[in-house]
Amino acid sequence: MSKGVKIMLCAAFVLPASITIFRIILDYFLGREIELMSYSAVFLGSAVGGLFFAGPLMYTVFKTKEN
Repeated sequence: MSKGVKIMLCAAFVLPASITIFRIILDYFLGREIELMSYSAVFLGSAVGGLFFAGPLMYTVFKTKEN
């Protein structure tokens, strides 16, 4: 798998999953009610944002560092 695809997958799945897990833990400590359906919007929004914005940006940064 090429480096660009790995970066895009990281931005599309790993970062949104970690953001969502952080939000669940934060809500747990704050005593808020935890409903997994409400966090699906957080995950999907972060995944779309990562796929369209962060992924290409990270790829461009890594590409310029190599040159």
